[in-house]
Amino acid sequence: MLPNERTTRSEVVAQPREVEALVAASDRNVGRPLVDFLREEGINVQFASDADRAFEEALIHRPNIILIDDRLPPSGGIELLQRLKSNTRTHFVPAILFAQDDGIAHRIKALAAGADAVFSPATEGEERRTRLWALLRTQSVYRRQERHQRNQGSAMQERRRWIGGFVHDLQGGIGTLQANFDYLAQAARTRKSGAAEVEECIRDSETVFVQLIRGLRTVLEFERFETGRIAMSEVPLVLSDLAKQAKADLEWHAKTLGKTIEIERVGRDQPVNGDPDHLKEAVINLVGFILRLPKNRRALLRIWSAGGVTCLSVTGDVERIPPEDHDKIFEPYARASKQGPIAHGLGLALAKVVVALHGGSLRVDDVGNEGSALVLELKAETSAPRLRSVE
Repeated sequence: MLPNERTTRSEVVAQPREVEALVAASDRNVGRPLVDFLREEGINVQFASDADRAFEEALIHRPNIILIDDRLPPSGGIELLQRLKSNTRTHFVPAILFAQDDGIAHRIKALAAGADAVFSPATEGEERRTRLWALLRTQSVYRRQERHQRNQGSAMQERRRWIGGFVHDLQGGIGTLQANFDYLAQAARTRKSGAAEVEECIRDSETVFVQLIRGLRTVLEFERFETGRIAMSEVPLVLSDLAKQAKADLEWHAKTLGKTIEIERVGRDQPVNGDPDHLKEAVINLVGFILRLPKNRRALLRIWSAGGVTCLSVTGDVERIPPEDHDKIFEPYARASKQGPIAHGLGLALAKVVVALHGGSLRVDDVGNEGSALVLELKAETSAPRLRSVE
């Protein structure tokens, strides 16, 4: 909101102290009236004494508005206007020309060159202020839209990167299935392979196939959530049962990685109300993430109840999740840095959404020397709220 009753008002206009202006004039004495005019409005001012310096300054530090004295060397203010308006970076920056010549022909020439306003010595102060803030209002709307488009572009770029990673994993899984199929076909023809080797190859193929289906299901479920088409059932269940089911589904996958999955129940496991299929997939995503951290050799699932809340934590035995990544790992489409966790796709994002729809929470805790734990909390059945379905 503009602080001055004499000027136009709008909530989208930045505060004067946040506005950056550039004044271009032949010297400081000539440019002083322009600088004083802006400073009276509380605006920050940068000064350039020729067209080249002004153009360079506008490119490097794009201002909110530019005021140009018509006598600017070497070729006058109109030449600078043409350069600014022909550049994509500065085209939409409002430019005001201060002209000594108040003739209609000169004014038209300046407007044709791209001037957003032309002031002369005869222009009233009230008109100058009103026109200035009107241009800043337009510029503020443009900048806000520009930021919005840039953020959208970043989100789309991250999604494309994630999809690229997912397709790469998909291709790897299909390649593994093809190799296993070729091995089984060769074994069937020669009958030289032992039963144990054939059985192991079949189990490995089954595991890869399940992982492919789970990845596709995760993507589809997250897309359903984003479009508001996810709905859940509500039945009593115990988290220790979900932990056992998750372990059974991931046991062979862990074995192929040379890792183990263990379950530990501490005290009584109070039941909760929820959708067993979605919560099971959420637990599987948590366990899978811990197993994917390279240094972990074990994933430990602990279940306990206290204070009307039932908790399930999935803990690694070595690798910690850096504190700065505690929130980032739940962001969809994010790609981890070299120092942080490996890329995780939509799995943890979907898990957090599912838990939130059940009225629970999902967070990261550091656990002594055991690395980091993903902790899922749900209210016990006696006090569990009804699910918030999105249809």
